[in-house]
Amino acid sequence: MSLKIPDEIKYITPYVQRGQEVVARDPVVSYYAQYYAAKLAIARGPRTKETTDYLSHLLDALETQKQAIGANEAITDDLVGYAHVENFALKIFINADNEDRAGKSSKKTAKTFLAASIFLELLKTFGDLDSETEAKIKYSKWKAADIMKALREGRVPTPGPPGGIEQEEEEEREIQEQLKQQGQQDEHQSFDQQEDAPPPSISEFPSPPSNFTAPLPQTPQPPKADTTSDVSPVTPVSNKLPAALVQQQPTPAAAIPQNSTPVNTISPTSIATAQKNAKWAISALDYDDIKTARLQLLSALNEIGFNQNNNFGF
Repeated sequence: MSLKIPDEIKYITPYVQRGQEVVARDPVVSYYAQYYAAKLAIARGPRTKETTDYLSHLLDALETQKQAIGANEAITDDLVGYAHVENFALKIFINADNEDRAGKSSKKTAKTFLAASIFLELLKTFGDLDSETEAKIKYSKWKAADIMKALREGRVPTPGPPGGIEQEEEEEREIQEQLKQQGQQDEHQSFDQQEDAPPPSISEFPSPPSNFTAPLPQTPQPPKADTTSDVSPVTPVSNKLPAALVQQQPTPAAAIPQNSTPVNTISPTSIATAQKNAKWAISALDYDDIKTARLQLLSALNEIGFNQNNNFGF
């Protein structure tokens, strides 16, 4: 972007800069970064001659960039686009988090955390964020500030969340013990009591904490459906041309249709949550993070009611 961003809308600078930085590495993420910047400026304003001229230039550049990308489902289908941006952002986040937990935090680590928070915010393009994503954004910003503060004071940054990794591991051990006790309680239930019982809810099985979430308590919300799952085909939701951005808000991501006839008693929300936990486990394995993969897979099994009395034949 050759034009200077007007002072009145300087708040879009991080998104424009990140978009320019990754234009060669990932044109789709670059497009959504600048698309979100335009959306934010139009919604928040102010509208002056300078800001209007800049936004006009930005929208023209977006149209040109969209044409250069060509027929790509990550641009024409909101579900695919969400998954593409999320996957990119999580890789940035995991890279920073692994470096931090290995005790190798530096100024570069802080910048990577900050970039991860920006890329995660791009998911607002597709609708409201779930609590997990919100927590990761807050955690990334906190880690960036905490690392820089430690470096300024001549200290070695403390790895992990507040309290350090040791405190987090102790919390994980406590939760594992709770899960073990829950399984022992289930063994004492009779078969007749279990036969017609509904599957365990999220509240009945405390989920192990993700290595990537902030330590603050979160309010559970229905997560977005995992686009990598084996689901029924979805009619593509066309992403509006940037020029139409001024007249209307972007179409929210289409919901994945559920089968009209349920095949089991597990709720669609639990299934979607389990799918997302499994996806996180796969992402963690990509970076050899066995500990996180194990915790996420355990969370997925808990969501679908897996315990010692119900092993689904495997």
